[in-house]
Amino acid sequence: MYDPSGVKTSPEFPVPAQMKAWVLGGPDELFLRDKPTPVPGSAEVLVRIDAVAICATDLEVIHGGSPASIQGGLPFNKNFTPGHEYMGTVAALGPGVDEFEIGERVSVEIHAGCGQCKRCRQGMYTSCLNYGKPDKGHRANGFTTDGGFAEYAINHINTLARVPDTMSDAEATLVVTAGTSMYGLTELGGLVAGESVVVIGPGPIGLLAVAVAKALGASPVILTGTRNKRLAIGKELGADRVINIAEENAVEVVKQLTGGIGADYVIECAGTEATLNQAIHMTNRGGKICLAAFPHDATKIHTHTFPLADLPTALRYARDRVEDAIKVVVTNRQAGILASAAAE
Repeated sequence: MYDPSGVKTSPEFPVPAQMKAWVLGGPDELFLRDKPTPVPGSAEVLVRIDAVAICATDLEVIHGGSPASIQGGLPFNKNFTPGHEYMGTVAALGPGVDEFEIGERVSVEIHAGCGQCKRCRQGMYTSCLNYGKPDKGHRANGFTTDGGFAEYAINHINTLARVPDTMSDAEATLVVTAGTSMYGLTELGGLVAGESVVVIGPGPIGLLAVAVAKALGASPVILTGTRNKRLAIGKELGADRVINIAEENAVEVVKQLTGGIGADYVIECAGTEATLNQAIHMTNRGGKICLAAFPHDATKIHTHTFPLADLPTALRYARDRVEDAIKVVVTNRQAGILASAAAE
């Protein structure tokens, strides 16, 4: 039975002493193992993971290790659990925590700075100078500490956001964003209605960016890419014009649509040298290029769901874009059922 000293639990949300978790062996090797359910410390909670979305960075970590870093090196064969775009239910409270209640649904941000270094004191916790040092209080779940491909995870209270009952688990995973990626599109908070926005890349991040830009009053909102099905989804989410760069010169079209001056904002979501070069040439003088992402509840982006036990299949769908997969979500709702049965 899970009953750590100083940790508050509830009989309504029983927690097992051991949990199921996928751990990384060598490159591209994942094993489903039993691990001790982690214990929250001061200012931390235990989250029962209900759903976790698969990010391209997860695929990078599983294949090549970087950008994850465990014990100062690559994460292979260190009993490490990847995954970072997850949401869930508060299952236990660390000592003294009263900011959340057991049973609340939450989405998470993976980054928790140490809170004491120069960067953290400046509010730049994603650039924490103690990055990768859990003993100093830093956490980056799925990168330097265990992540979300498991039944439970530990999160600092500063990384939690409550999820409304009207939002599904899968939608809530789309609210999750990893640390530094939040900053770029938050610049759009200063957008004046009628300013032009170009989004490069109709992947999950790009489609979310289209919805956000449109909601903030951007006009025109232009989406570029190579996959017509995804460009069509972009149109449904609010893009005024889509450009298949295999058929049209994106820079020329953007210039035409903006009176020859270029866009006010360009959101580069593809991450290639070619698209970054395009971004530079299609932005007007004084304009901004955002290399980031922002969450929004655009349900068309979530295309496939698999149970936690079938994570390898989910990863294959995400990696190979099987059935034109965009955002693949792994659900773990059975965790609550398993925990209840274990307590009986």
